[in-house]
Order: sequence, then structure tokens, then C-alpha cells
Amino acid sequence: MYQILTIILAVTAGAGLGWWQRRRLETLRYRAGDEAAQAEPGPRWWVVWAGMLAVGGLAAAAVFSADPASRLILAPLAVSGPWLAAVDFDVMRLPNRVLAVTALLMAGAILTVALTGAGPSVAIQALIGGAVAGGTFAVIHFASSGEMGFGDVKLAALIGAGLGPLGIGHVCLALLAGSAAALIWIKGTTHRGSHLPYGPWLLAGALIAALVPSVGA
Repeated sequence: MYQILTIILAVTAGAGLGWWQRRRLETLRYRAGDEAAQAEPGPRWWVVWAGMLAVGGLAAAAVFSADPASRLILAPLAVSGPWLAAVDFDVMRLPNRVLAVTALLMAGAILTVALTGAGPSVAIQALIGGAVAGGTFAVIHFASSGEMGFGDVKLAALIGAGLGPLGIGHVCLALLAGSAAALIWIKGTTHRGSHLPYGPWLLAGALIAALVPSVGA
């Protein structure tokens, strides 16, 4: 019974977070000077639903997992994810300040999990996951001459670090699911710009991977 109550509380908290972020996004203060003249993005009520899914989904994955602490490492990314996605959809950019704060909070979560019983292996797996995901996207970034933004590289590294303690299989699943979702979106949209807002789909892939109990053997 406590699992259901925890999920309900998490979904409620996610809805409140999403509503607050949506109100803050309405100010458009995240836009740089050369982005101010762009068309307004609309009401973006989906941010509320994204907050509910991110926080509630992660809570569900944690309470029904044999290792809930490892999934809770992703909590900072679940909190900042809707904001990052909204900004990326609007201006094709992932704010460095938000990424940096998320990285610091995730590092603190990894350290906490390591010191409360999991041991140094958690930190090692996080480093490996971050290196694999970030390294893969860095290669794509440079091979595409910057068509993929470096913000996506940083986000991929964060996702890899967050999912690393669950296994490299989860990291690969997140990147593949996110990339597949991005391709489906760009095929189905009438917008044919030179840049793709990859961040929202990477975040969706991370949530999908977090919900999967195990990947591979």
C-alpha cells in the first residue's frame, strides 16, 4: 500500500513542479538577446504533464525496484528535465546553468548512495556510464560539424552517469529510445529546420530506461 501512496505523492509533487516551471517559463527570461524576437511558444501545458510523468514515473521505478537508491540518483534530472525540454523546444538550446546545477545534485546523490552502503562501485559505474554516453555523443557532435549541439553531449553524459549504476544496458537503451523518438518526431513534423531539439527525446529515453527492471543478462 505504501508504494501506491508514494507514487500518488510523487505525481502530485510532479504536477506542482510542472505548474511552477510553466509559470516561470512564461516570462521567457531564459532567452538570450538574439532569441528575444522569436515567436512565443504558447501555453505549454504539457510541462505539467511532463513533471507528473518524470517525478511519478521515477518514484514508481524506485519503489518497485530491488535497488531503489540507484534509480533515485536520477531525481535531479527528473526535476530539471521538463524545464530543459521546454527551453530546447523553444530555442534549440540546453542552458548550461541548469545542466551544471543538475550535474552537481546528481554527483551529490551518487556520493550519498555510495556512502550509505552501495560502495564505490556506484561512483565507478556512474563514471563509466557518463563516459560512454558523453563520448558517443561527442563523436557525433564533432562528426556532424556541430549540427548536434554540445548541450546534447552534456545531457547525454548526465543521463549516462545517472543510469550507469543500473548497467550499461540501461544507458544504451536510453540513448537508443531517445534517438528513435527524435527521428519519429522529426519525420512527423512539418518543421524542417537544420537543428533538432534532441534534449526532450533524450530525457524521454532516460525515463523509459529507468522504468525497465533489467536490460540484458
